[in-house]
Amino acid sequence: MKNIAFMFAGQGSQYNGMGKDLYDNFNCVKDIFLQAEKVTNYPVREIMFNNDKRINETKYTQVCMFTLYQAILTLLKENNIKANYSLGLSLGEYGAYLHNQIFDFSTGLDIIKHRAKFMTQATNNNPGKMSALIGIKAEKLESLIKKIKGYVTIANYNSYNQLVLSGEENAVIELNKLALANGAKRAIMLNTSGAFHSKLMNTASFSFKNYLKKLNLQNPKNKLYVNTSGDLFQENIKNVMVKQLTHSVKFYQTIEKLIENGVNTFIEIGPKKTLSSFVKRINQKVNVLNIEDLTSFNKTILKLEENNGII
Repeated sequence: MKNIAFMFAGQGSQYNGMGKDLYDNFNCVKDIFLQAEKVTNYPVREIMFNNDKRINETKYTQVCMFTLYQAILTLLKENNIKANYSLGLSLGEYGAYLHNQIFDFSTGLDIIKHRAKFMTQATNNNPGKMSALIGIKAEKLESLIKKIKGYVTIANYNSYNQLVLSGEENAVIELNKLALANGAKRAIMLNTSGAFHSKLMNTASFSFKNYLKKLNLQNPKNKLYVNTSGDLFQENIKNVMVKQLTHSVKFYQTIEKLIENGVNTFIEIGPKKTLSSFVKRINQKVNVLNIEDLTSFNKTILKLEENNGII
């Protein structure tokens, strides 16, 4: 427990069929999916378990991902697997909030539903694009941004050699070309519905701030690391939630801090192994596990049991 961190996957890792075998094998997971549908009035199972394109619409994606976080956290709790530390990438930070009991599942679903709605509205009013750049350092990219006429910023500091841009489409495309001309190995336009973690989400942050005013949220129960600082939570949680919409995700900085504080085992919660791959690039000596389906769940539980929860 003392050396374990839960990390929650972000939007973009979702896929049709995620969570299906967990739903089929555990009654507690069935209850969670039914609760999600009741609270949101969204057909969560239909979207997640079938070949349904709505899974890639922000409005639905975020609710589906959040439901999977809760399902996996419940299974971990039933198996007495705990962690002192937690973090998430972008939307994934809400899985970390859930783990820290900042809100309960029903309240979290309502928050996620409104957050996604405000982000969609902001996207419609201020469309933009995102791209991933591979093989270029942050300092170099930050200097190149100053040469671009339009608005573009670094949205995600994923690993030392993978950064994500967000901003006006022409500016993102121009910076992609400039980065490639200055040593970047690849520039990949991302299939996102908007320019997240940039000032193009300003209207979403205003609406979200007003929505959050009515809620009574708790302080974290464990050690929560947040995207906006890349460090341990220290300020008002509502301010962190609002700020996250328009500010960069400092993922590799967070991993560095956690390792400095003695964490040597990271368990990724959610679809795919995107965060796991980032952590391995940042530090090859730490242990990285993941849970997204029945196979990975059993494998992780077995690994932890073999080591009495301490790796």
